[in-house]
Amino acid sequence: MLGILSWKRGRLNEAEEIARRCLQEASNLGHALYESYAALLTGLVCLHGGSYTRARESFEGREGLEESSRYLRLSLLTTEFMGDVHLEQGQADRALKCYEEVWPLALALVPKGDIIAELRRRRAEAMYLLGRHQDAWSEAEAGLKHCRELGDRYEEAATYRILALSAAALGRPAEAKKWFDQGFAYYEDIQTPYEWGKLWMAYGDWLRGPHAGEYADPRSARDAYLAAREHFEGMGAMGKLADVESRLAESAETVSVGGRPNSVDAAPASLAELRRPPRRPRGSAELDRRSAWAREAFGFVTRSRLLLDLLDDVAKLARSGAPILILGESGTGKELVAHGIHKLSGRTGNFMPINCGALPREVIESELFGHVIGAFTGATRDKMGLFEVCNHGTVFLDEIAEMSLDLQSRLLRFLETGEFRRVGSNKNVAVDTLVIAATNRDKATLEGGERFRADLYYRLAHAVVVLPPLRRRGEDIDLLITHFLDEACQRHGRRIALSPAARNRLIAYSWPGNVRQLRSTINRLVVLGAPDREIGPEGVQLDEAKAPASLTEELEQAERRSIVDALARAGGVRTDAARVLGMSRTTLIGKMKRYGIQ
Repeated sequence: MLGILSWKRGRLNEAEEIARRCLQEASNLGHALYESYAALLTGLVCLHGGSYTRARESFEGREGLEESSRYLRLSLLTTEFMGDVHLEQGQADRALKCYEEVWPLALALVPKGDIIAELRRRRAEAMYLLGRHQDAWSEAEAGLKHCRELGDRYEEAATYRILALSAAALGRPAEAKKWFDQGFAYYEDIQTPYEWGKLWMAYGDWLRGPHAGEYADPRSARDAYLAAREHFEGMGAMGKLADVESRLAESAETVSVGGRPNSVDAAPASLAELRRPPRRPRGSAELDRRSAWAREAFGFVTRSRLLLDLLDDVAKLARSGAPILILGESGTGKELVAHGIHKLSGRTGNFMPINCGALPREVIESELFGHVIGAFTGATRDKMGLFEVCNHGTVFLDEIAEMSLDLQSRLLRFLETGEFRRVGSNKNVAVDTLVIAATNRDKATLEGGERFRADLYYRLAHAVVVLPPLRRRGEDIDLLITHFLDEACQRHGRRIALSPAARNRLIAYSWPGNVRQLRSTINRLVVLGAPDREIGPEGVQLDEAKAPASLTEELEQAERRSIVDALARAGGVRTDAARVLGMSRTTLIGKMKRYGIQ
C-alpha cells in the first residue's frame, strides 16, 4: 500500500524502491501472490516513468495465472495494465482489446468494485482515441456514476478528462469546459501529478484544437502545456514529458508575444499565472460539485464541509449492507439520510419508514414482524410485516429508543440471524432487509443502557452517523433561508422579500428545532407577509428558548448574535461594527462569511 501511495503521488523512485524490497521479501518467503503484486507495482512505476518496454516485461509472465479466487483479480489487473501500456503509447485498438478481454470477467467477479470504474474510464479513453466519441462519452458518464458511488476520487478525477474531451469532440464546448473545471478542482485537492499533468495537456490540446469554440486560446494552451511539463518533469515521467515538449515546440510556431515567437522554454510571468491560467475554474468548483451531489443523493441543501464529509462517509456505509444507526436532534434530516442510504445501497426492494414512538407495543410488533390468523383478537387474516414486505429493501426505524425492551430483544435477534417469526407463528422467516435506525437521544445515553439495550446499541455501533444541528452548519442557515423562501413563495404564489436585518436576525437564531423549524418559520413569514413588500426585523417573531448546546456552540451563538447586533447598530458599516466589537475589519468579514451573515 505504501508503494501504491508513493506511485500515485508521483514519487516514482520511492515507489520503485518499495516494490524492489517487496519483490525480494516475497521471493525469500516463497509467497508467489505477493511477489506478483510487487511486480505489478514495478510495472506501473515503469509505465508512468515512460519505460514502456520495462513495464511490459514486468507484466508479462503474470498473465494466464490459474483463475482461482486467489489469483483471478491479479490476472485481470495484469491484462488491464498491459492495455495501459498500449494506451499510453497511443495504440488504442490494442488497448481496447485488452480491456474488452477483462470486462466480462470483472463484471462477474466484482460488479460494483473499483476495477469496473477503472475499466470504464480506460475503455472510454480508448474509444475516444478511435474516434468513437459518443460511445466514449456514454462510457465515461457511466464510469463517473460508478466512481461517485465508490467514493474513488482518483478515478473520478481522471474520468473528468475523458468526459471533457468527448463532449468537445461532440460539439459541446461549454460542457467540455465544465468537465475540465471539475477535474482541475479535484486534482488541486488530491495531488496526483501524473493524471494532473495529463489533464493539463488535454486542456491545452482542447484550447488550441478545432473543438474549443469560443474558448479557443492558443496562449492559454501554451500555459497549460508548461503546467503539464512541470508535473511530468517533477516526477520523472519521461514519456509524457517528451509528448508535452513536442506540443510546446509546435505551439511556439503559432504563438507570439509582441511580434516575437515564444521560445520553447518560456514560462508564464509568475508561478501563480502558471497555476491559474485564464481558463482555470473558480476555487469553489469542488464545493459546488459536492453540494450538488448531496442534494441529489440525500436531498440536503448544504455547503457545510462538516456535513458534506459526513455524507461522503454515509455513502460508503450504504454499500456495506450493514445496519446503520443515525443520531441527531429533531429536525436534522435523519429520514433524508435514511432514504439516501437506501438509494445508494442499490437495493431493489421497498423503503418503508415507521415511527417506533407513535404506535403501541402490540401494533408495532405486528407492523414489523407480521402476524398469522388468530394470533390475537382482530387478527382475521395472515399479515406480512415490514421486514418481510421490504425483503431486498430497507426498513427505517425512527425513534428506535422508544421501542419496548422486549421488542428491542426481538430486533437484535433479527439483526444477528436475518430471521424472525410472525406474531403467533412457530415458523421462522428469512429475509434480506437493511435496517436503519434513528433516535434523537445522545450517544452517551444509549451507551449507558438507559431504556435501551446496550447489546443492541453495540450491534449498531460499528455504523453510527451523528448529524450536526443546524447551528453548527455555518453559512447553511443563510442558504436554507433563500431555498425555503423561494420554495414557499412559489407554493403560495406570493412575492416576499427579507431585508438584510431580518435575514441576519434569522441567521443569529439558534434554531432548537433545526431545519424543520426554519422551514416552518419561513413558510409562516410568506403566508402572513404583505405581498410585494420587504419584511423587516420587527416582522420576524422567534421563540427565544435556547437549544441545548455545548460550551463551544453557546460561544458561537453568542458571537453570531453580537455580530448581528453590532452591524445593526452600525447601519451595516463593517468598519464601525468591527470597532464596536473590538476586532479588525478583516476578522469581522471572515466571521461574517463563516456564519453566513450579510
